[in-house]
Amino acid sequence: MDPMETSQWVKFLGAWPEHKGPLHRRLSVGIRQAIENGLAIQGTRLPSERDLAQALSLSRNTVVAAYNALRDEGWLESRTGNGTWIRRESHAIRNAQEDVREQLAQNTLLGVMDREGESAIDFATGTPYPLRGLPAEVTALTPQENERLLRTRLYYPFGLPALRQAIAAHYSAKGLATSPEEILVTTGAQQGIMLIGSLFLQKGDTALIEDPCYFGALEALRGSGARLHPLPVGVAGVEPGVFRDAVTASNARLAYLTPTFQNPTGTVMPAAARKEIVQFAAQRGLPVIDDRTIADIELEDVPEERPLALWSDPRDTQGTVLTVGSLGKLAWAGLRIGWIRGARHLIERLVRMKMAHDLGTALPTQTLAVNLFAFYAQARALRRAELSPKRDLLAGIVREHLPDWQFELPAGGLFLWIRLPGGDSSELAQVAMRHRLVLLPGSNMSAEQRHVDMLRMPFLLDEDELREGMRRLIGAWREYTEVSRRRGFLQTIT
Repeated sequence: MDPMETSQWVKFLGAWPEHKGPLHRRLSVGIRQAIENGLAIQGTRLPSERDLAQALSLSRNTVVAAYNALRDEGWLESRTGNGTWIRRESHAIRNAQEDVREQLAQNTLLGVMDREGESAIDFATGTPYPLRGLPAEVTALTPQENERLLRTRLYYPFGLPALRQAIAAHYSAKGLATSPEEILVTTGAQQGIMLIGSLFLQKGDTALIEDPCYFGALEALRGSGARLHPLPVGVAGVEPGVFRDAVTASNARLAYLTPTFQNPTGTVMPAAARKEIVQFAAQRGLPVIDDRTIADIELEDVPEERPLALWSDPRDTQGTVLTVGSLGKLAWAGLRIGWIRGARHLIERLVRMKMAHDLGTALPTQTLAVNLFAFYAQARALRRAELSPKRDLLAGIVREHLPDWQFELPAGGLFLWIRLPGGDSSELAQVAMRHRLVLLPGSNMSAEQRHVDMLRMPFLLDEDELREGMRRLIGAWREYTEVSRRRGFLQTIT
């Protein structure tokens, strides 16, 4: 079984270390649940004991014991020299999978996990806590607003008119003249990216996407059936020369960029590069997504780099740049308020696609969003005051206790993008789960599974949680390096 298939099995296993009992028993439960849930079908080969041991940073004996237990229970079968696979004829497996399907059919959440309150610390999710410190009128509807909403029977598929006006005014204040007709309100920025991908891409088309990149964008554009062509992110974002070469080589139909506080690297693309990229894209008729969901999370005084659309030629009737924004990172992810700014003819096409998914974004949260725009500058200041000390705390702990780990301190955004001195961050993440810590390996941020030596580390938890999470991470790293040295998998760590 090749490494990609082994990595897929690791994903099937999920949070297997959270089960009870010795390691081999926890692993056998994880494998059994993957089979029960139908993630792996009968007749599927499992990784060799050595491959799975390396991927999970376990001893081979632990995997052998897990496989033996599952063979004894009738889940697996083996043949000398042929490996191990899920039994093809097993009433136990068929009955278990039928039970799971029946449970899922009755589960309105369709398997969505709610980890809140569990003992694992989450160093993977890139979502801040809801913003604290805003005036009360921003976070609750007035009786008059409630009454007004209860009198309407419209869906407002383009978005609540007052919110479209507020978003348009927000961009106009940045020097990018915008009318409400150029705004489509979406149910989060993720929906905006998905809609744009569906508009411009057909199965087999090529989309240019940063490498590394926000993993939600990877999934959204993959969902259209597109092939993803990586754009390497340098110290100043995607370089214009790299962009031009990729466009020429790939015949791309769409490009996705996050030029301000790029996720996960935190880089900022200079104004000259923005102008050059936008003008070249316009010449080629290539639509570009400018994802600005993190652009307002500024942690230091830096010159503001304005939206890509500011560099568009007024004579560009195609509407090269589509700007995606959100209140999720600045204010509260639970609002599920995002938007697309684009040429009117594109907004009219996009709204028809949105209506195939939902007829309109929730009106109460749109009303709250209107109120929030009146306090936008205050929200930015509050988020900066909250996150800057957390960034410095996390960076300081890494520098003191993990001095071989390399990173650049970002001037904005939500993450440290850290290079390990050796090893594979996916394997480290498996060890971290045994320390009740959830990590996001760098390979999850790449269309081609690159950056195996990188970690995306958010600085979003409360300070006590950050300290405890780092204590667990330091312990996991020590265990990983020790096990890897003994087994000869990690040669580069001194």
